Amino acid sequence: MTLAQLAASLNNKARNSGFAIADLPGLRKQYLHKKQLPGDLFTKATIFDGADKYFFHFGGRDEMQFNVGEEWIGTKRVTRYGLCFSLEPSRSLTNPVHDLKAFKQRFNQCLMVHPAWFKNFRHWYFHQGKRSANQAATQLNDQWFQYGNFICLGGIIQKAYSSLNDADLQTILAAFDRLLPIYEYVVLQKKPAATTRIFTRLTSNENHWELPSAHRWRKANQGKRNIPFENQYGFGHEEWLLNPRYRIGGYQYGYIRGIQHAKAGTDAFAEVHFYTVKKEKTANLVYYVGKIRNVEVIKHDQTAQDIIQPVIGRYQADMFNEIVRINADRKGMDDHPFVAVARFELADLDFLDEPVLQPDFDLEKFKRFQPYEFEGDIETVFQNEPEDDETVFVAGKASQTAVYNKTTSDASVTIEKLHIEIVEALEQYLLPKYSVAKANLSIDRMRFRGNPADVVTEHSNQAITIYEVKTSASGRRNIRDAIAQLLDYAAHSGKIKVRKLIIVSPASLTTDELAFLKHLQDRLTYKVEYLCYDKEQEIKFHKQG
Repeated sequence: MTLAQLAASLNNKARNSGFAIADLPGLRKQYLHKKQLPGDLFTKATIFDGADKYFFHFGGRDEMQFNVGEEWIGTKRVTRYGLCFSLEPSRSLTNPVHDLKAFKQRFNQCLMVHPAWFKNFRHWYFHQGKRSANQAATQLNDQWFQYGNFICLGGIIQKAYSSLNDADLQTILAAFDRLLPIYEYVVLQKKPAATTRIFTRLTSNENHWELPSAHRWRKANQGKRNIPFENQYGFGHEEWLLNPRYRIGGYQYGYIRGIQHAKAGTDAFAEVHFYTVKKEKTANLVYYVGKIRNVEVIKHDQTAQDIIQPVIGRYQADMFNEIVRINADRKGMDDHPFVAVARFELADLDFLDEPVLQPDFDLEKFKRFQPYEFEGDIETVFQNEPEDDETVFVAGKASQTAVYNKTTSDASVTIEKLHIEIVEALEQYLLPKYSVAKANLSIDRMRFRGNPADVVTEHSNQAITIYEVKTSASGRRNIRDAIAQLLDYAAHSGKIKVRKLIIVSPASLTTDELAFLKHLQDRLTYKVEYLCYDKEQEIKFHKQG
């Protein structure tokens, strides 16, 4: 059998016997945007029958190539087959070490992420005509990847190519099928479709995971593995997860500790669901945050790291300032530098407007920042309040009068306490007409599209009044922030009639702020009121406007 006959036989057998490698021309056309390609894997243009005898797939000169050729091991002529790099220069590849560098990086990344794909293949190279020993697949370093070298990942058939039989052709094509995922990863950048779905813990944050917020922390906790990072240093790397400065080329880059611990072989997750833990008084309260689809794991993706690392470096001083601003310890960033381990498209981000309390979540079982795989509906793990649920009045009072994302300043603990103080005072103010005992008062229990309102009262005609508490010293800011939430609640009240929307705040309105309130009252179809809280007065609430 001649070299050309061997190439033709492999083409025919690949096509007629259903080998996946037969689809390589179509894959290259699809992913590399080649307009015209021959239908066969091997063509006359890439068969070389000179002093060196070999052939490779059409188009393989400028990339990794599926290669079959003759070698001499000692005095014995053998046939090699494999996925190879040729670092000899050519007209189309004048500087192969530089031009193929990206493929080298992705090969090394692929070996790190998918070691099982390389199992049972041998790895060797030629340097200045001398063949190295066979070994297990290894990272391509400068010794391997240098000018003029030829590198092969594959196998050896202990006979000359002219003596190969049908079983040998079967061996070669089966090996090419097993090597194809490596080629797809390295050259086509086609990664396996993600199917794994996980949930994992996310550092709590009051700033929508754009900037860090204050955490209780102690220097004495530093280095203790059983204590969350944010309680050691006062911040967590995940708190920049959605920061827009790390948004590049349509991708959001960030750190997710649960993905940092993903098992080897994981390129991506089909879904990552997040919960977070917030300490309220003496209780650790768990909240469901939402999910992100199609999350790519990039901790070993050198191409992605080359994109994001310069950006991280550019904003390093800003990160340090943001840490200092919340009275956290920048030593946490010095000792544990920020690294992006994941990226995703913003269209795949699906965080709730406000996290949903999970009173029945088993935090003892799932307390660590680990990826926990699940199957079936996420509702078996979290209560995430489907959007199409009918809004109903729910009487009662949530334990701890829990609040989330109610704070925006560094003094988060103080603001949280003030919020609880106002809610408790409002509960007393509404007595005796409205109370939990009469089942016509809801404190952090009634939800509108999954979001709990601070206080809701139910009237005899099944209408409701919604109260939203804001704690800023600025009346205008409190009106602006509260009215947005109140209108959102009202828009999702379903069949329930909304009688009033009431803003509750410790700020007494100025003349200009009263005019602003009047402007809103005149233009909104809902009746809007403002209650000012003054704890020094016997009657702690009085209406303004």
